[in-house]
Amino acid sequence: MTMDCREVRQLAEAFVSEQLLVETTHAIVAHLDHCAPCRAEIAGLRRLRAAARSALANAPDLAPRPEFLDALNTRLRTEASRPSSSRWRGWLVAAASVLIVAGLGVGWRGWSLANMSALLHAAVGDHRYCALDFKLTERPITLEEAARRFGEVNRRLQEVQPSTSMLSGGPLSVLERHSCVFEGRRFAHIVLEYRGQAVSVLVTDQSFPITVPAGLPATDGFHASAFRESGYVTFVVSALTDRDVHEVAAAMSGPLTRALKGA
Repeated sequence: MTMDCREVRQLAEAFVSEQLLVETTHAIVAHLDHCAPCRAEIAGLRRLRAAARSALANAPDLAPRPEFLDALNTRLRTEASRPSSSRWRGWLVAAASVLIVAGLGVGWRGWSLANMSALLHAAVGDHRYCALDFKLTERPITLEEAARRFGEVNRRLQEVQPSTSMLSGGPLSVLERHSCVFEGRRFAHIVLEYRGQAVSVLVTDQSFPITVPAGLPATDGFHASAFRESGYVTFVVSALTDRDVHEVAAAMSGPLTRALKGA
């Protein structure tokens, strides 16, 4: 069984999560032995998973509430003092409660991780095929038109200006603003220039909670930074160094956060 790059990347999430059949896993490992780009893709995905897992582990809002732990402890003590048959039923109820809570936590973590990975790849793809290669299958539209069709937030982004603070590589300049689609994901796209290279600022809606790690892995040769505000995720993507990308993200985060707040 042999695999090409497209097949390996389609199965990358399941491979890293160790969810594939042994034969499929061996085929991917054999492909990775001689394909450096796919090895880099898998390594980047593993770093993203590790970063997201760390962020989730340190998220206080995901910890069990004290009142839940108190109620569970009381329930267990009560059931332990009852006759055998009742105690057995009580333990089942208590165990089911714990499993439900744990299952929701694990499921949410997996869902959040997979969605963050998909969003990152879509943002990098949009930067590459829109800002650099101009090869999108759907023609971009103005932010004004996007505001009429998809939401007023696009009009707010039409007015966003980069921070006037001087960056280490000089000022940021806006080259273009529009709304575009890559692989079914719509972005409000602000194209900047910094150190002579294009930088994409890509804003997309994310109606469900998602964890944004502090650091994102290099993806397909590009560096990225991201932050969330009011149900939207913003990516800053460029072939610039990781340090430069984070510098641009810091300069844009204030203006963008103010524009997105309450949207």
